[in-house]
Amino acid sequence: MTVRVDQFAEVQGVASEPPSRGRSLSVGEVLGQVTELVSARKYDEVQALIREAMGRHPENGDLINANGYVLSAMKRQSDALRWYRDALEFSPMGAGIWNNLGTAFKHLKYYNVAIACHQRAIGLSSEEAFLHHNLGLCYAEMGQHGEAILAFDRALALQPDFHVARWDRARSFLHLGNYRKGWVDYEVRLVSGQIPARSVSGRQWTGTPYPGNRLVVLAEQGFGDTLWALRYLPRVKGLGGELIVECQPALCSLVASFGVADQVIPKGEPLPEADYHCSFCSLPGLFTPDLSRLPAQPYLSAPAERGAKFEPYLRKGAGCLKVGIVWSGSVTFEKNAERAISLDRLLQAVDFPGVQLYSLQKGPPEKELQAVELRRPIIDLAPELSDFADTAAVVANLDLVIMTDSAVAHLAGGLGVPVWILLGHSAHWLWLLERADSPWYPSARLFRPRIEGDWDHVLDSVAIELMKLATVKVPLFSVGQVR
Repeated sequence: MTVRVDQFAEVQGVASEPPSRGRSLSVGEVLGQVTELVSARKYDEVQALIREAMGRHPENGDLINANGYVLSAMKRQSDALRWYRDALEFSPMGAGIWNNLGTAFKHLKYYNVAIACHQRAIGLSSEEAFLHHNLGLCYAEMGQHGEAILAFDRALALQPDFHVARWDRARSFLHLGNYRKGWVDYEVRLVSGQIPARSVSGRQWTGTPYPGNRLVVLAEQGFGDTLWALRYLPRVKGLGGELIVECQPALCSLVASFGVADQVIPKGEPLPEADYHCSFCSLPGLFTPDLSRLPAQPYLSAPAERGAKFEPYLRKGAGCLKVGIVWSGSVTFEKNAERAISLDRLLQAVDFPGVQLYSLQKGPPEKELQAVELRRPIIDLAPELSDFADTAAVVANLDLVIMTDSAVAHLAGGLGVPVWILLGHSAHWLWLLERADSPWYPSARLFRPRIEGDWDHVLDSVAIELMKLATVKVPLFSVGQVR
């Protein structure tokens, strides 16, 4: 076995001298600094620290494991894998090392061996809650949410205040459609750090009538979460007095046009004193204990005054199937790469005669339009889309939207516009499991891969269905039938 001490020198920017001066730090002191330095992303400093210690203790499994941990934090999972394996040669009974090896395999999508590694770790140290939690994460990413819940249950039995484990158990319950249990756990996000803590006036609202009082509904998470939860505002308003709604600035005009809130306040602006407060994503738990109680009818409408500026663009698609496209969500979302595709790849499935494509894409992926040349050019609407009220105005006049999973899917679904959603293998819990429809959005159709990374199957399925809808009828003999 070769201990790759020389690999430290390959990391760009690594300090040539260890950060410590004077006496050398003990192994325990070095390990005690690793997590803090990694959290601060001081990778050069922490690797120099480990390198110096390994020069004195070249066969210390904990130091070798620590370097793997640093590489994993740097997203170098394949490199981390090798260091963890080396660490096990010196410390084969190290539960933490087996755990880290399993986590690296999980990041590389080697789920079966990841699970085996986590089970080995638990066999060596069964009373550590985080080991059971990490096993549950592997099961969840495989879509085995029943097994994931059992692992999260064990983690929470060992450590009841393990908030992240409760959050992950919530998502597995919700994947399975077990809303009664899922919503209870989902509330842990308010104390776990999933959403930033806020100081707001009033008491937490629990869904009871509030006549004569003021309730503030607080924005949280992303645009899609707010659009999804907007369906509950009429019911919230019907229970009480004054309703103040906070939302992201790009949603304010659309929410105001909803005509339910007494006042709409952009997130970041001061909030008035209130008797009660409630976060947007807590509303489903108050009103939808199971799918039978789901308000699934269209609940949004496009502001009429926004439509005029899109009429010239829509006339260009006269006689064609007018199809909006979105191929990426926010590039700042950690897992966006797993749910986004390239424009070029999407066009292979959707560029048919009789189809006029309208780009609704916002953000950096818009640049991909510059490299595309089609017989019928894509009409880029992004310059005209100043907020979601604009997007609603154009989507309401399209025949179909085809897109990867992002906020516009919730907008189209809320408007009742047909929307085909292209899902990755580990899709959001809202889309449940193995369904081609969504009880949340009756106008939505879900296209799922057979296995991880199987976008070809997803796009092939979309192409077949879109070809059936194209307004130019292609004679059967032209696609292979003998006349």
